[in-house]
Amino acid sequence: MVNKVDKVVYDPLIGFSADPLVNKKTEDVQTYEIDDMYNKEQKVEEEGKKKKWLVIHYGAGDNNLASLIFSDTDELEKVGSDENTHVVSMLDLGKQYGVPFKGARIFYLKKDDNTGKINSPIIKNLGQVNTADPKFMASVLKEIISKFPADNIAIFIGDHGAGWEGAVEDDSAGGKFMKIGEIREALEEVAKSLGKKIDVLAFDACLMAMAEVGYELKNAVKYMVASEQLEGGGGFNYTILFSKAMADAIKNIQQASLLKIKVGPEDFAKLIVNAAKEYSHDIETISAVDLDKVTDLAQKINEFAQTVISKANENQAAELLQQYQKLSKDLQDLKNQQVNVDYEKLLEVLKNYNNLTQVLSGILGVSAKNNPELEKQVEQLKEFDQKLKQFLSAYAALNTSNKLQDLFAELNSTDAKKIKEKITKAQSFYGSFRDLKDFMRLIVEDKSISEEVRNKAKAVMDALDQYVLAEFHVDKYPGANGVTIELPSYGGPSSDYKETQFAKDTSWDEMLSKINKA
Repeated sequence: MVNKVDKVVYDPLIGFSADPLVNKKTEDVQTYEIDDMYNKEQKVEEEGKKKKWLVIHYGAGDNNLASLIFSDTDELEKVGSDENTHVVSMLDLGKQYGVPFKGARIFYLKKDDNTGKINSPIIKNLGQVNTADPKFMASVLKEIISKFPADNIAIFIGDHGAGWEGAVEDDSAGGKFMKIGEIREALEEVAKSLGKKIDVLAFDACLMAMAEVGYELKNAVKYMVASEQLEGGGGFNYTILFSKAMADAIKNIQQASLLKIKVGPEDFAKLIVNAAKEYSHDIETISAVDLDKVTDLAQKINEFAQTVISKANENQAAELLQQYQKLSKDLQDLKNQQVNVDYEKLLEVLKNYNNLTQVLSGILGVSAKNNPELEKQVEQLKEFDQKLKQFLSAYAALNTSNKLQDLFAELNSTDAKKIKEKITKAQSFYGSFRDLKDFMRLIVEDKSISEEVRNKAKAVMDALDQYVLAEFHVDKYPGANGVTIELPSYGGPSSDYKETQFAKDTSWDEMLSKINKA
């Protein structure tokens, strides 16, 4: 079968184009015939043979990343499978983006250095599929795993990513985007069929190195590799460079296996991060995390959030402020008008005078009967006595209200407001995604924040040290530590965020709503 466009141009800078004029000034342009090679299915002799590793590339390229996702598979083909590793790619492309075929194919990748063309055998032509459908994801992954058994399974998802919102977009399905909960459902089904967790999951997709993502996938995956940031510094070839890093990591485990050196899942996850360092111009952040440790991390985050909530009780603080204003306003005005007066000494005299008026009014009261002049003096003494009592009582209230004011400041300013200030100072990435450890560090270092809150923040940092196995970032992001979290500087989290497992199981979302009202 030959498509209407019977030739495509491959340019290493922009990928495929049906228009050779687009690349007329570019060197190293290669033109390839579109023929039936991408429609022929072949059975491979490696099927059914158990190896040490199976690496699956889930290339969801039915969108504007089509040529880059194709290049991912092309890059992985330069390494290919060997006697110890199966390398398989499920590649879905959209015709409208000028790539060699439309629809999805499963390739069993064999080493080939021919850039711009995938020569490895197609073990299945899937036709038109929806790669953003969790049922399809689970089904195709299980099929590949059943055909190519291995001691360890690594899955490499390439497409658009949006952190806790999800990843994988399919334009042929109307731009369907797979939510993080749907990815969890798909991978949990795969893990269930395996009888164990997937060993390594690597996201060749933006923004997926989030605490919320790791927590969502904890029951399906052992180790996760992802990036905190959007894309590489080049702006277009992050995905290609990530696949190069992935290919380098595969090459390393192949060489180790030939030397009888065992490379476990944790080692492989770290290898991907180390390989990415070689491409730091485009891969600006990357980390590997241990999802067995994410439950403890979430618990520490929850304890921090609950402590902050208890410290940010605006209702109580507002009531205290109201009491202060009511009790002290009149007397405070009077006190502010005093000039060159020893107020404490005056108060002591008034206290003594108050006692005297009580005695005098008592004595005179006995003799005042039937004596209008004495009765008048007694009434004046009693009236003055009452005014003194009110004054002294009000002053005592002022002292109390000063203490209330101090408490109000502690509740509403020292903790809640200062914690809110730290949000905008923490290392930021896309939107409201900020580095979790950098945020906690800012809190720990601020001695004006209550010790209880700072201790909880330090516990989160300690848990992150256990969670993050390896991390790399460029100087552009000095506060990057491998894990981001939803951390808006105003307003509360969205209703979609509240549907994540992390939000359901912790008080983080409630804390965000609380402090952003401070």
